[in-house]
Amino acid sequence: MAVIGSLIFLLSGCSGENPEQILLVTGGHEYDRDNFIEVFNSYQDLDYDEMVQPEANKVYSSDSIGKYDALVFYDLNQEITEDQKKSFIEMLNKGKGIVFLHHSIASYQEWDEFYKILGARYFLEPRVVNNDTVPASTYLDHQQVDVKIIDKKHPVTRGLEDFPIVEEVYNQYLVLSTVHPLMGTDHPESGNLLAWTNNYGRSRIVYIQFGHDNNAYSNPNFRKLLRQAIEWVGR
Repeated sequence: MAVIGSLIFLLSGCSGENPEQILLVTGGHEYDRDNFIEVFNSYQDLDYDEMVQPEANKVYSSDSIGKYDALVFYDLNQEITEDQKKSFIEMLNKGKGIVFLHHSIASYQEWDEFYKILGARYFLEPRVVNNDTVPASTYLDHQQVDVKIIDKKHPVTRGLEDFPIVEEVYNQYLVLSTVHPLMGTDHPESGNLLAWTNNYGRSRIVYIQFGHDNNAYSNPNFRKLLRQAIEWVGR
């Protein structure tokens, strides 16, 4: 374990020749850390470091960012300075791939550009968008969700078939029309899209709505989906 600022965990998740290197960004939301981290420990061809928000925002402009093939965000954070926003965008313009998971969709409520980066916006409270009042987004825990693979030919969904998962569903979030849909559902309490790809600058972006608790972490379809997403954005 190493500490930079308030807290950074350095965790080795695998061994092997030239494993993929990722930065795992957490913080701002309670979660089952042991079972979540075990997902990354299970990937034998991947090494990772973990940084906890808001300290993680400081790394985008640092020399150390160059060692990572991709970043995985599992945070819920609102703190970010104007300089850190610029560094984040510069990082994407250089082609750094990102996977966003679950509650990370609700980060940076006051940063409009984040909507364009992730490809969607979850509203923690009602707000006016294009002169219309948009209600707060919703969530509902422990739902049986039938997942439909929309694009079975994409590298992120390669080898996956429709599957069930017990998850916390989100609804009434806005998704950009320009994203590429990967997975969806017809669950009545959920938004239609559950996973998609997006492009920003030279970077590949993937958002996956799954990841609330061990019902997702232990699901082999989630593990396969996440690993393939990391591999694809890191190319």
